[in-house]
Amino acid sequence: MSQRQWRCDPCSTSFSRLEHLRRHLRSHENQRPYACGSCKKTFTRKDALKRHGRTCKELSRSTDANAITASTRQTEQSQDAYESLFLGAITSGSGQSDVHSPPDFTTLDWLYSSQLLPDSIDVAERLEFLAYFTSAKGMATFLDQDTLKQRQKILIDHEKREDPHGFVDDPTGQGGHAFLEHAFLNSSTNPLTTIEPSLTLAVPESETHGLKSEEIICRLQLLIVGKSDNSIINLHWTPSIEMSCRALFASENVCRFLDYFWSLWYPNCPIVHRPLFDFQTAHPVLVCVMVIIGACLSPHEEDGFLAKTWLDSVEELVFSSEILPQRPTLPTSDMEDVESKKKRVECIQMTYLVCSLQKREGSVEAQTRIRRYRHATLVSLARDIGLSASHRTLELKEPSLSWWRDFAIEEELIRSLTYVFLIDAALTILHNAPPRMMVSELKMDMACPEQCFQAESATGCFTALNQWKDSIFWRERLSVYTMVRRICQSSLSDHLVHEYSRMGTLNLFTIVQSLHSLTFHLRNSIIFDSTLAPVRTGLSNWRRIWNERDPEDRYTPDHPHTIWKKIGFVRYAPEFWHLARIMVDRIQSESDEHSPLSGTTESCRYDTDMMDVNDLIMQYRQLNLNSAI
Repeated sequence: MSQRQWRCDPCSTSFSRLEHLRRHLRSHENQRPYACGSCKKTFTRKDALKRHGRTCKELSRSTDANAITASTRQTEQSQDAYESLFLGAITSGSGQSDVHSPPDFTTLDWLYSSQLLPDSIDVAERLEFLAYFTSAKGMATFLDQDTLKQRQKILIDHEKREDPHGFVDDPTGQGGHAFLEHAFLNSSTNPLTTIEPSLTLAVPESETHGLKSEEIICRLQLLIVGKSDNSIINLHWTPSIEMSCRALFASENVCRFLDYFWSLWYPNCPIVHRPLFDFQTAHPVLVCVMVIIGACLSPHEEDGFLAKTWLDSVEELVFSSEILPQRPTLPTSDMEDVESKKKRVECIQMTYLVCSLQKREGSVEAQTRIRRYRHATLVSLARDIGLSASHRTLELKEPSLSWWRDFAIEEELIRSLTYVFLIDAALTILHNAPPRMMVSELKMDMACPEQCFQAESATGCFTALNQWKDSIFWRERLSVYTMVRRICQSSLSDHLVHEYSRMGTLNLFTIVQSLHSLTFHLRNSIIFDSTLAPVRTGLSNWRRIWNERDPEDRYTPDHPHTIWKKIGFVRYAPEFWHLARIMVDRIQSESDEHSPLSGTTESCRYDTDMMDVNDLIMQYRQLNLNSAI
């Protein structure tokens, strides 16, 4: 066996050939340096680009070679510089490297070919996104780096066009700082003139977001001034802290950060009904969390730095609010019942959002606190509201505004409860934490299609629902639990696979997460030959359904006003499917008395960081690479 002399610094994986290390490093950086000059498709390897040139429909034969050659020359220069950079940091065990020619990697070319759709099952086998997600930190990691940068650029370009006076193109690269300074100086309130902490200054009525901003600032001020000795908040309400708070929540910045929230985060978590979202009547703490998330995802780094100062304070603000409103005991009118349900939905939304925020952006202490304590409160809140939300009572008679509002609130509840389960499953998958929720609890309806939830009028929503009412999901009011049972019972007919493929990406993601939750319980029980059969059947059926689906955002343009309709984190469901398959195979191997792994499993560790699952992913990627070579 040849000596593994080339080592990757980020993950310490060793390789016997320099060519393998080069390819591996690109998986860390998500680089695809070779681009087709016509269709703009990108590739990790030069020979893959050349093969693409022979089939590219947008190039004639005469211009094809010229475009590829020019693109290759340009990228080779930057690639040579990139390789020389990491080669200088590598200590080789011998003076010569064993570099093989491209024909040795035919199988690997197929595996890594970008001709496949980004969310296809075959591409997902690389586990490229999960390798990145489990090794990085921040809200930005819910999208791959290329997609996030592309959407941030769309927003920056839009800001320059729409508001050239508000946008400060700072050559120093501190655009966010310039934004904050501009917004603060244009505010009617200077925090340094506020002597008494209890005083709040009026904001001009012309600033539509001013009153809500003042309410948020007031709540944070009262919270910090009245904090207890054992509070998680480390801030003290000083003039400089007040200035920071007012800069962050200045009207102009609140508007801008909410735009970032809708465009950059909302696709990952579509639980708020945007068309009917009313900034003025929304719970101020919910708005506060949305603003902080938007700032953390801002294309301007200074925005994120400022927002992160307030993470612990905002967490405490959420969990010290009326988070568990009591159910009304006296008969109420329909209007009062709707308003009460809306408040409860907002409570679970703000709680989920702040848990997600601290889980990815918070300190180590904050992340631990979320996993061990706050998450338990979130699950309790979901159970208190009830895990059986349904549209059973919704009638499709006429598209009135009140009808639309009733639909939106119930669908918000269904989706919010779904995402509470998804974060519970995520803690199980990524941290090996025992699930706090059982799949059998998930009696709420499957989420309605995005076309219904994103419709921007009552008529549009009514039309979309009338198309959906013929589906098996609406006719039979299938719950998440029922759907998981069905796909785990037996192999589905082609007709049912086609019917189930209409459920949408969010529901498919929820089902594969449910299979992960079931797998955890199997991993910690006695395994017989038939124990894993239902999960394997479910995984097999899920793959067939996924391959039949039609992505909801296939025709959604990359435009500032439509980015919020894109599919976010759930698009990576195939990678979670592969991870579930890997874990099931691992359980089978460890339970096999004749397997070399039998009886050698280390004692289970619970509530770990993400390094354990990242190690598993990287080992699988390494095996995949070796087998392909």
